[in-house]
Amino acid sequence: MDCNTCETPGTVLVTTPEVVNVNLTITVSAKEMLENAFGDDRSHALLVGVLSGGCSGYMYDLQIVESTEQDCQEILIEGFRVLVPNATSHLLDGIEIDYVDRLMGGGFKINNPNASSSCGCGESFA
Repeated sequence: MDCNTCETPGTVLVTTPEVVNVNLTITVSAKEMLENAFGDDRSHALLVGVLSGGCSGYMYDLQIVESTEQDCQEILIEGFRVLVPNATSHLLDGIEIDYVDRLMGGGFKINNPNASSSCGCGESFA
Protein backbone atom coordinates (compact mmCIF):
# COMPACT_ATOMS: atom_id res chain seq x y z
CA MET A 1 0.00 0.00 0.00
CA ASP A 2 1.41 3.37 -0.98
CA CYS A 3 0.48 6.33 1.25
CA ASN A 4 2.58 8.76 -0.85
CA THR A 5 4.74 9.73 2.14
CA CYS A 6 7.65 7.40 1.50
CA GLU A 7 10.07 7.39 -1.38
CA THR A 8 9.47 4.65 -3.87
CA PRO A 9 12.47 2.32 -3.83
CA GLY A 10 14.46 1.99 -6.99
CA THR A 11 14.33 -1.06 -9.20
CA VAL A 12 16.44 -3.96 -8.03
CA LEU A 13 18.31 -5.72 -10.80
CA VAL A 14 18.89 -9.40 -10.29
CA THR A 15 21.51 -10.97 -12.50
CA THR A 16 21.92 -14.67 -13.01
CA PRO A 17 25.56 -15.74 -13.33
CA GLU A 18 26.58 -17.28 -16.62
CA VAL A 19 26.81 -21.08 -16.56
CA VAL A 20 30.41 -22.20 -17.01
CA ASN A 21 31.51 -25.64 -18.18
CA VAL A 22 33.42 -26.69 -15.10
CA ASN A 23 36.86 -28.26 -15.22
CA LEU A 24 38.07 -29.70 -11.94
CA THR A 25 40.66 -32.13 -10.66
CA ILE A 26 40.87 -34.59 -7.81
CA THR A 27 44.19 -35.30 -6.09
CA VAL A 28 45.44 -38.83 -5.41
CA SER A 29 44.69 -38.53 -1.67
CA ALA A 30 41.13 -37.29 -2.35
CA LYS A 31 40.61 -40.15 -4.82
CA GLU A 32 41.69 -42.67 -2.17
CA MET A 33 39.22 -41.20 0.36
CA LEU A 34 36.42 -41.25 -2.23
CA GLU A 35 37.21 -44.89 -3.02
CA ASN A 36 36.81 -45.67 0.69
CA ALA A 37 33.55 -43.71 0.89
CA PHE A 38 31.99 -45.10 -2.29
CA GLY A 39 33.33 -48.64 -2.11
CA ASP A 40 32.31 -50.56 -5.23
CA ASP A 41 29.00 -48.69 -5.55
CA ARG A 42 29.49 -46.02 -8.20
CA SER A 43 25.76 -45.30 -8.58
CA HIS A 44 26.15 -42.37 -6.17
CA ALA A 45 27.84 -39.08 -7.01
CA LEU A 46 29.88 -36.43 -5.25
CA LEU A 47 27.87 -33.19 -5.22
CA VAL A 48 30.22 -30.19 -5.01
CA GLY A 49 28.23 -27.11 -4.12
CA VAL A 50 28.55 -23.68 -2.58
CA LEU A 51 26.51 -22.28 0.29
CA SER A 52 26.27 -18.69 1.42
CA GLY A 53 28.04 -18.20 4.76
CA GLY A 54 31.30 -19.07 6.45
CA CYS A 55 33.93 -16.65 7.62
CA SER A 56 34.79 -15.54 4.07
CA GLY A 57 31.35 -15.30 2.41
CA TYR A 58 30.84 -18.73 0.81
CA MET A 59 31.25 -22.26 2.12
CA TYR A 60 31.93 -25.41 0.15
CA ASP A 61 29.32 -28.14 0.44
CA LEU A 62 30.40 -31.70 -0.42
CA GLN A 63 27.81 -34.46 -0.29
CA ILE A 64 27.53 -38.00 -1.54
CA VAL A 65 24.14 -38.23 -3.22
CA GLU A 66 22.13 -40.67 -5.27
CA SER A 67 20.49 -37.83 -7.17
CA THR A 68 19.60 -34.16 -6.76
CA GLU A 69 16.83 -31.81 -7.83
CA GLN A 70 19.40 -29.12 -8.67
CA ASP A 71 20.27 -28.36 -12.29
CA CYS A 72 23.80 -29.80 -12.41
CA GLN A 73 26.65 -30.63 -14.70
CA GLU A 74 27.85 -34.22 -14.40
CA ILE A 75 31.58 -34.72 -14.74
CA LEU A 76 33.19 -38.16 -14.78
CA ILE A 77 36.62 -38.08 -13.09
CA GLU A 78 38.70 -41.13 -12.24
CA GLY A 79 35.55 -43.29 -12.36
CA PHE A 80 33.59 -40.99 -10.00
CA ARG A 81 30.49 -39.01 -10.92
CA VAL A 82 30.89 -35.40 -9.77
CA LEU A 83 27.86 -33.10 -9.86
CA VAL A 84 28.31 -29.32 -9.94
CA PRO A 85 25.22 -27.08 -9.73
CA ASN A 86 25.03 -24.76 -12.73
CA ALA A 87 24.02 -21.87 -10.44
CA THR A 88 27.48 -21.93 -8.81
CA SER A 89 29.54 -23.23 -11.73
CA HIS A 90 31.27 -19.84 -12.14
CA LEU A 91 32.61 -20.18 -8.57
CA LEU A 92 33.86 -23.75 -8.99
CA ASP A 93 35.54 -23.82 -12.40
CA GLY A 94 39.18 -24.89 -12.08
CA ILE A 95 38.99 -26.17 -8.49
CA GLU A 96 41.12 -28.97 -7.15
CA ILE A 97 39.57 -31.31 -4.59
CA ASP A 98 42.19 -32.53 -2.13
CA TYR A 99 42.15 -34.55 1.07
CA VAL A 100 44.45 -33.40 3.87
CA ASP A 101 45.37 -35.18 7.10
CA ARG A 102 45.39 -32.79 10.04
CA LEU A 103 46.32 -33.11 13.69
CA MET A 104 42.64 -33.06 14.72
CA GLY A 105 41.48 -35.32 11.86
CA GLY A 106 41.47 -35.15 8.10
CA GLY A 107 39.11 -33.58 5.66
CA PHE A 108 38.54 -32.52 2.10
CA LYS A 109 40.04 -29.21 1.06
CA ILE A 110 39.17 -27.23 -2.03
CA ASN A 111 41.92 -25.29 -3.80
CA ASN A 112 40.08 -22.61 -5.75
CA PRO A 113 41.86 -20.30 -8.22
CA ASN A 114 38.70 -18.12 -8.39
CA ALA A 115 38.74 -17.22 -4.69
CA SER A 116 39.97 -13.73 -3.92
CA SER A 117 40.45 -14.81 -0.28
CA SER A 118 39.83 -17.88 1.85
CA CYS A 119 39.90 -18.83 5.50
CA GLY A 120 42.74 -20.79 7.08
CA CYS A 121 40.74 -24.01 7.21
CA GLY A 122 40.04 -23.94 3.45
CA GLU A 123 36.31 -24.43 3.98
CA SER A 124 35.12 -20.96 3.02
CA PHE A 125 36.11 -18.37 0.43
CA ALA A 126 35.21 -15.02 -1.11
